[in-house]
Amino acid sequence: MANTRIKLTKTYIDNLSETGIYRDSELIGFAIRVNTTCKTYVVEKKVNGKAVRSTIGLHGNLTLAQARILAQGVLSQMAQGYNPNQIKKEKREQLILNDKVSKQQPTLAIAYDEYLKHRKLKSRSLEDYNRTVDQYLFEWKNLKLIEITRTHVQEKYAELTENSPAQANIAMAVFRAIFNFSIEHFLDENDNSLINTTNPVATLKAKRTWNKIKRRKGYVKQEQLGDWVNAVMNFTALRQERNTVRDFLLTLVLTGFRRKECETLTWDAIDLKYGWITSLDPKNDDPHTLPMGDRLWEIMKSRKEQQYNDYVFASPRSKLKGYTTHLYEAKAKVIEASGVEFTFHDLRRTFSSIAENLDYGQYTIKRLLNHTVSSDVTEGYVQISDKKLRMAMQEIEDIVFMGHEKGD
Repeated sequence: MANTRIKLTKTYIDNLSETGIYRDSELIGFAIRVNTTCKTYVVEKKVNGKAVRSTIGLHGNLTLAQARILAQGVLSQMAQGYNPNQIKKEKREQLILNDKVSKQQPTLAIAYDEYLKHRKLKSRSLEDYNRTVDQYLFEWKNLKLIEITRTHVQEKYAELTENSPAQANIAMAVFRAIFNFSIEHFLDENDNSLINTTNPVATLKAKRTWNKIKRRKGYVKQEQLGDWVNAVMNFTALRQERNTVRDFLLTLVLTGFRRKECETLTWDAIDLKYGWITSLDPKNDDPHTLPMGDRLWEIMKSRKEQQYNDYVFASPRSKLKGYTTHLYEAKAKVIEASGVEFTFHDLRRTFSSIAENLDYGQYTIKRLLNHTVSSDVTEGYVQISDKKLRMAMQEIEDIVFMGHEKGD
C-alpha cells in the first residue's frame, strides 16, 4: 500500500502510519513520505535521465494545498532540466559564503587602519585625516563599508555642509579615498573584492552636490603693512616676555613659510653664522632653505640667547609637543589692534605677493617661493646665486617694514 498511487487528502495523510512513499494520483510526481518521526511532502521526476527526489516541506508546516502549489513549480523546473537538490545545495553554499564574507567585511575603522599601513601620508595630512575620521565620520567607524549607503553619504554631507562646506568636501574626499583603497585591498580567496559595490560618494558627483569652494586670495596689502607691523611689534601679553608671538608672525611674513613649518622650526635648521633658515615643506618633504634678511637674522640671534629647548618657538606650557601652536587668540588681538584682517596663510600669500612684484627673474621668484614646474626643463639647469637670493629677501623685508619705519 505504501507505493500505491492515490488521491492525497488531508484526512488520508493524517491517518497514515506505515512508513513509505505515497504518490498522488492527481499531480504526477507529487508524494508524501512517511517515516517514524514525520511526514514530508516530496517531488519525484527524472532530470536529464536521472531519477531525482526532492523535499518540499513537512506536513503540518505546509498545508496540502500549499504543498501542491510548491510541487507544481518544482516539477515544472525539473521538466526544464533543473535539479532542485543542486539548486538547494548551491543556495546553502552561497549562504555559507555570504556569512563568511559578511564576517570578513571591514568596518570603516578597520579599513582606515589598513589604509594608513599602506599609504605614506605627510604628518600634516595624517593629522587632517585623523581629525576627519575621528570628529566628522566617527558615527560610521563601526559600520561595515558595504553598510554605508548613498543615503548615508548624502545625509552626512548635508549635515557637515551646514557648519562648513569646505570641511564637508574634505570629509567625503577622505572617505572616498579609504573606500576606493578598500575595494582593491580586501579580497576573497578567489581574488575578488569583498566590497562588491560602487563607492557611495559617487552620488555627490552624479547629483552635482559637491560644494564649490572659492580659493582664498587674502593677503596683507602693502598700504596695510605699516599698521600691521606696528601692531605686531607692540604686541604684549602675559607670558610673552620672549616675544614669541611677535617673532612668530614676523617669521611667517618674512619667509612665506606655512604655519606648521614655522611652528616646528628647530635650531638645527637655523644657521646663525651665515644667516640661513630651512624649513621642511609638508607637501613634498623637500627642505626649503632661504637667506635671512637683517631683521630676521637679528630676531633669530635674540631668540637663540633665550633658547628653551630644540624648537625656535618653544613653549614651556606645551609639554607634549614642546613648541608653540595655534596662536589664534594672539592673532585676534593683532587684528583688533591693527584693524587688518588676516589668517596665518595670508602672511604666506603676502610674502608671495611682494616677491612676485620684485624686479628679479622668474627663477629667482620660484626659488623664493619653493615653486617648481615639472614641464620646465630649463629650470633644472638654472642656478640662482646666493647673493641674488639674499638681495631679494632683504628687499622683501624692507618692503614689509617700510610703513613701520615711516611711522617711527
